[in-house]
This record gives sequence, structure tokens and C-alpha cells, in this order.
Amino acid sequence: MPDIWILFAIISGIFVSLREMYIKKYIKQSPEIISFTTRFYGSIVFIFIAFQGNIKINNIPLFIGITLLTVVITAFATLIRLHLIKAEDLSLTTPWLGAIPLFVVLWSILLYKEVPSAAALIGIAFVCIGAFTINLQGNKLRIKKASLWMLLIAVLLGLTTSVDKIAIGASSAITYSLIWTITSAGLMYGVAKKKTKHVMIVDKHLIIQAILWVIEFLFQMLAVQHVSQMASGPTYVKTLTMLNIVITTVVSSLLFKEKDRRKRILSAVMIFVGAAIVVIYR
Repeated sequence: MPDIWILFAIISGIFVSLREMYIKKYIKQSPEIISFTTRFYGSIVFIFIAFQGNIKINNIPLFIGITLLTVVITAFATLIRLHLIKAEDLSLTTPWLGAIPLFVVLWSILLYKEVPSAAALIGIAFVCIGAFTINLQGNKLRIKKASLWMLLIAVLLGLTTSVDKIAIGASSAITYSLIWTITSAGLMYGVAKKKTKHVMIVDKHLIIQAILWVIEFLFQMLAVQHVSQMASGPTYVKTLTMLNIVITTVVSSLLFKEKDRRKRILSAVMIFVGAAIVVIYR
């Protein structure tokens, strides 16, 4: 099944949406607590998964360097993102992450000299424009402080997505997911400990969202592993995971009574068209 990565990327995107909406609806704890417990419970799940197969690292210095880089960057981006998810409408914040594939393209050009096909670039543009359509007010783009923060997150996650394949190439998707999650749990414990004395919270909602995160994270890493030999592979993977924007913005409009459903339909069509172009003409 040479194109199994397509399914993996779509599954990852679906679970991104499910987790964001679940956090918005059910979880009241601080972003620091959410981040730590996600990694803590996620580590337990990944340990179980990892020991069903082989744990391997071929290039330890390279693997450690990339892991530490992505852990620190993602920790910063995650805390900001969770603050925004809890404070703002999902339809205001999530669409800006549609710019991530664009930044993956830029980082891939800088790091690997890889450029997607012209048709794939058109597909990526459709995804980005479709995402931004949600934030149009008349003919103007609705920009708030939260929007600028989300653009920064898009830049950072574009970088981490681009270099994930290096760490996975030096190990495997499961090994990287396991070590990454344990390392991130340690970092987030220190951050959460400064925020509150009671860091470890046993709560069914925190556990459920952690499981959603494990599925989201693992399937994205598996998708990246399957495209590791494909030029601009991570760009295509991240573009397909952006289908989560459609799910999050459309469903959240119903759950949380957010407005402008017609724009969401237009946005959904553009994102689906863009994703289809990427799959066909990659």
C-alpha cells in the first residue's frame, strides 16, 4: 500500500479536530496542566505501543539534537495554542494554521532544496486561501492579536514538521514518538510545576484528550515516515492534515453557536479541492 500515508495524514487531521473541540467543551484546567498530562498519559500509551515492536536509533547525536529542538519549539507553540483555544472562537484561531503547509514549503526549500510540483503548490494555495476565507469580513481579512500569534505558531510548526523526517530517518516513527513524548513530558512538568503545586491530575477528560493526541501525533509521524524518500513529502502530509480546519470550524459552529456558516462551506470546498490536487499531482 504505497499511498497509505494519505490515510494516515487524514486520520491525524481528524483527531486534531476532535481533540481541539473536546478541550474547548470539557476541559477547564490550565494549558500548562493540559500539556503536561497529555504528554504524561501519552508516554504511557507510547511505551505500550513501542514495546510491541523494535526501538531503534541509528544516529544518536542527530536524533537527540532534532528531538530537543522540536520538543522546545512545540512546547512554546502548544501553550500559546491552548491559551487561544480556550480564550477565542475556534473559527478565529484554527484557520490561521492553514498557513502551516506554506511554511513547510519555505522551510523545505531552505533546508533540503525541495520544491513541490507546480500543481501541488496550487493545491497548497487552495488550502491556505480556503482556511483564510473563514476570517473574511466583507472583503477584508479579520485580524486580531490571536491571529498573529497563530501565524507565529504556523511558522514554528512548519519548521518542526520539516525536521521531523530527519529524526524519524535516524530512528522510526514509533521510536521518535516515544522519546519525543517522554522528553516533552519532562519539560512540561517543569513548566506546569511553576504554575501550580498540583501538577498530576487524574481526570477522565484529560485522559481522553491525551489518547486523542496520541492518535493524532502517531499517525502524522507514520505518514512522515512513509514519505521520507519523497521530495517535499512532509509538505504533502501537513497539507492533508489541514482537513482538520474544515472539521473544526464547521462542527464548532454548530456546537458553540459560532456564525458565518456559508463562509465555512466555501472554505471547506476550497480546502477539499486543494487537498485533492495535492494527492493527485504530488
